[in-house]
Amino acid sequence: MRNTKVIKIGSIYIGGDNPVVIQGMTKVSTSNIHLMKNQIKRMIEEGAEMIRFSVLNEEDTDSIPILKKEFKIPLIADIHYNWLLAKISIEKGVDKIRINPGNIKKKHLKEIIKIAKDYNIPIRIGLNSGSIKIKNDIVSSLINTAKNTIEFFHDNDFFSIVISLKTPYVRETIESYRKISEIYKYPLHLGITEAGSGYLAISKSILGIGILLNEGIGDTIRVSLTASPEEEIKVAKSILQALNLRTFETEIISCPTCGRSKVDLNRVLEQVKRKLKKIEKEYPEIKKLKIAVMGCSVNGPGEAKQADIGIAGGDKKWVLFKKGKIIGTYPEDKIVEKLIQNLP
Repeated sequence: MRNTKVIKIGSIYIGGDNPVVIQGMTKVSTSNIHLMKNQIKRMIEEGAEMIRFSVLNEEDTDSIPILKKEFKIPLIADIHYNWLLAKISIEKGVDKIRINPGNIKKKHLKEIIKIAKDYNIPIRIGLNSGSIKIKNDIVSSLINTAKNTIEFFHDNDFFSIVISLKTPYVRETIESYRKISEIYKYPLHLGITEAGSGYLAISKSILGIGILLNEGIGDTIRVSLTASPEEEIKVAKSILQALNLRTFETEIISCPTCGRSKVDLNRVLEQVKRKLKKIEKEYPEIKKLKIAVMGCSVNGPGEAKQADIGIAGGDKKWVLFKKGKIIGTYPEDKIVEKLIQNLP
């Protein structure tokens, strides 16, 4: 990982050697406290570690102290246009604010910096390609705007900064983050903004965020989809686990199946998943395991041997491996039970 400045946000730290943190954003009116509470609870259950919400007016800020009492998770106010809402949000207890320098005047940024210093609250300088003036190309425009804003913060003796440079485009987003990471050592919040919905949107997020994380760039992430916040968090977790940066669930290695398979792999795989789900609360260490569920003799035994435990199907028979050794051969209706019984 790139060695970035450590920043405290509420009860957690980002940057430095700290793990990459998942941020979620609410999608209901912030002033509707009932909807907010319910959505935040679901987001936390799914794995959100910081919650961001829009603040459109002073009524929205009234929810902040209520949410602070209800949740221990860091709360982030997302501010556009009206600098006074940043001031009020900080005074009412948010742990961090996000501002967009593309729609707040410098004289008002100065006021936000002053109150953030007084309350020791970090600020994310959150740039989006859609809210800045594009000169020549997106990447250079984002970098120049970011540098101009960050130096303004420095001139005002403010250094508790997080940076984001988001676009809806994978290549431009990656290039922007790479360049800014060479200039500043502040924590970077990653995301592909306005990615859309469906497979293409998920693919854009996985590629954009994943490539950067694999290069050691990025300290917090938010997947942005036209979907529920819970769906966004699921994708974020999958990115981190796929890169071996965090572990959230048992990793199951299973083959795609082909004409060689003589067993009902899909049925067996679903049975394994259901059984693991049932026991994960009483056996939390199960999340650290790699379990192979393979459908034929070509790659099956090899993959099963490399996993902590695994099964490989043959002609209506299944072989059970543990730590690379065969420990039994069983019919299909017994193999899942035997796999669970022999978990390390």
